[in-house]
Amino acid sequence: MSQYIEVGEHRLMALGGNQNQSGIPIIFLHGITLSANFWIPNLPAIVRENIPWYSLSLPGHYPDYYQPELLTANMLADILMNAIQKLVGKQPVALVGYSTGGFAALNLAAHFPSEIKGVFCISGFCEGQWHGFLGWLQRRSQNGVMGKLLCKMLCKALTLNQFSYKLGCSINASDRKAYWNAPTLQTTVDAVYPDVIKHNLNNIVNLFEWFADMDISHLLPKIQAPTLILSGDRDPVIPLAQAKFIASQITEAELIVFEGMGHMFFAERSLAYQNLLTSWIIGKKLYIPE
Repeated sequence: MSQYIEVGEHRLMALGGNQNQSGIPIIFLHGITLSANFWIPNLPAIVRENIPWYSLSLPGHYPDYYQPELLTANMLADILMNAIQKLVGKQPVALVGYSTGGFAALNLAAHFPSEIKGVFCISGFCEGQWHGFLGWLQRRSQNGVMGKLLCKMLCKALTLNQFSYKLGCSINASDRKAYWNAPTLQTTVDAVYPDVIKHNLNNIVNLFEWFADMDISHLLPKIQAPTLILSGDRDPVIPLAQAKFIASQITEAELIVFEGMGHMFFAERSLAYQNLLTSWIIGKKLYIPE
């Protein structure tokens, strides 16, 4: 199932399955520059076959071509919750978010604690100043018209074809051997690349700039949902210290660290991630076999 969701001037994409199954729906949120299709090749069997789920695109990503003057953490939470309620009504949901999607999941859980029953945050953050190559691009986006132009040119160059896209993404990996050998790498690129080349680069570069000013550190203690935080100890984009801080601020938080993993969990540690997500779903009773 796929559909477009209108939230004000924004147009988001939602994919999903198992809507007739019982259980708490799981909402999947992708990372910056990706798309709702990111999760399709990265769902464990228990989700694909048994649990109501939705993959929701983030504002500023295809098919959202609306160009707001600013996006704040409060605005992001309101837009996404509005979209989620259009999908599932008033029933509670669990959230799985990767990177910027992890930030969005934490942000939702802090703003709407009674509606969120579980959070699985993968390589996420609470303070939006990134490191590594993405951080370098983010700083360029803050340097006026010329900085934004350079950022857009580099983003365009890295999406000229699938190989350049995979090569650009590899900068954010630590275990490069696992990254390049992972069967999930090509299936994920096949899923997202047709959407990635349709992004409005003005929106993407603006998001880089706006996220640098977002900080929900003070909101983390408001999160009531059991929260699992997954991080790599060699993540070049979001340092492990960020994950440790997040875990220290949430009452019901657990931190899992994958040794040797960078930022590209779905390729660097695909099997370990699938097993961990499956265990989390069963442990939190999001799926109870009949």
